[in-house]
Amino acid sequence: MALASRLFRGNAALEACAVRDAAHILQGARGEHVGRIQFALFRIDGINIDRSELSVQLYGRSTANAVLSFKQRRSIINRSYQSTADDIVGRMTIAALDQEMLRIERARPLSGDCTPGRTGRPDPLSLETSVRGPGRAPPLGALVKLLLVATRSALADGFPLRAQLEVARDRLFEHGITIGFPLGPENRVSDVIDTEQTVVLDDDAVMLRKMSENIRPAFPTVLRVILCRMAGNMGETKRGVALGGQTVPPFVLLNSRLADISNATLLHEMIHASHLSPQAHDAEPSSIFFVNGSTNLGTTTRSVLKRQHAVSIANSFYAK
Repeated sequence: MALASRLFRGNAALEACAVRDAAHILQGARGEHVGRIQFALFRIDGINIDRSELSVQLYGRSTANAVLSFKQRRSIINRSYQSTADDIVGRMTIAALDQEMLRIERARPLSGDCTPGRTGRPDPLSLETSVRGPGRAPPLGALVKLLLVATRSALADGFPLRAQLEVARDRLFEHGITIGFPLGPENRVSDVIDTEQTVVLDDDAVMLRKMSENIRPAFPTVLRVILCRMAGNMGETKRGVALGGQTVPPFVLLNSRLADISNATLLHEMIHASHLSPQAHDAEPSSIFFVNGSTNLGTTTRSVLKRQHAVSIANSFYAK
């Protein structure tokens, strides 16, 4: 039977496992199919697996123990030749994992600070006083710290990441804020997540964030920006995600297949991530924090960073 969950369907190794005994997955296996099994075990039962295995998507002893625990809890035993559960992912196990992930996915479409796009009242005066000049507000003197991450598939899409960073750097500089990259090269992706997953559901976003954590754990005072393929939005900010029993700080997703002509999506999501809760978007189309970006030439560009948004960024968890 074909696999039904978004997490599993279409992966050749997992699809083969569902129909052929010779394609069972066991200790020593390595690859994206193992990473998807590891994430399913975490998502369904909250089972933690050693980071040494997660970071390289290896089916080692810790992963095998997690599989055994999953099967024991559900009495997944092939009684034609077994009396107890084993630590192998075969037809019955992959089918059970698939159905449980499908139930989770159906209940959790992708949501975040940009969904839905709430809009506040127009405030023209705030636009006029946004850029520093004679008699304007003093520079904020903050440094914001970013970690740039991308999925393997997103790197091939030609997303203008440098242009997005230039817009963010220029608009923030007007308020005396600079951007730093303490964990990797400036203006370039530091970590690559080995997956082709498209983000459609909340669980897709959680999986990417967990895979990023597997590569580079902790760093709670840095804003993670994950370039990936997404359905719909140009970007999204996720908050309230728990990994290993702890809620991680907000993180940003950028859609590698949908670029705003203003190249303002990164800075827009940085504003979202700087707040403690979702905020209404600005009503002025020229504001960076206007609800909609555009891919059409001739539309009003999002080019003005309001002072209050700069202040929020300067006081965020990822600034110092």
